[in-house]
Amino acid sequence: MLLTATLLLPLVSSPAAALAPSSIPLSQEEVPTAKEGESKHRYPVTIKSTLSEADAKKKDAKPQDLDLIGLAIREKTIFNVNVYSYVVYADSAFVAKDLAAWKGKSAKALGKDATLYKTLLSPNGTKELRMRFCRDVDAEDIVEAFEDSLEPRILSRRKAMEGTKAEKLKDLTTFRGFFSLDELKEGNELRFTWHPDGTLCTVVNGERKPDLKSQDLAWAMFDVYLGDDPISKSGKKKLVSRLPGLLAD
Repeated sequence: MLLTATLLLPLVSSPAAALAPSSIPLSQEEVPTAKEGESKHRYPVTIKSTLSEADAKKKDAKPQDLDLIGLAIREKTIFNVNVYSYVVYADSAFVAKDLAAWKGKSAKALGKDATLYKTLLSPNGTKELRMRFCRDVDAEDIVEAFEDSLEPRILSRRKAMEGTKAEKLKDLTTFRGFFSLDELKEGNELRFTWHPDGTLCTVVNGERKPDLKSQDLAWAMFDVYLGDDPISKSGKKKLVSRLPGLLAD
């Protein structure tokens, strides 16, 4: 399968605009962008976070500002074919406070800092992962990629949890159901927003899916790209490449 091979994964339009303000398209003239070099895909350098369904019901709830901290490309290594670009955003307040200790460090130094990645994989601060496809992909491959990547990560965090394997993976089973499309086409985008309380907001090709409250699932999604065993070691380093500039502001 294409994605299983290319991702080597061990791996999101809202019906209510208030729930997904970042899904509203803005022209490049209105919002500064950064370009991922291989795919030529451009991403806004600052976005508004997707509010969780629970937060959207609160009085005066406002989305947070998220900063683009890095961009990378996923290739099918044998043929060097671009499959999708992917980027990570982090809460501006989180960057300024929790990552202040890394101010003055170069991108090269940050890319080698295990403590930095551990901090990024903490539940502190809202974070968003975006993937934009460079080619058409069978949606079934996405599902298989989830099985290869997210499942072992979740199970590793739930060793002490009582119940069957199916019970331990109930949230992942629900998550898989979000990808019922026959195909993800070139230019399609997936968005995953991880909130500190463990809520994972998923948007698939502009369609908002139900929120999932699962700290383990949210962590696993980001660990695929930022963890100790990422799908791409070079991509992992690129995902923190914009931090030196952000921390210097």
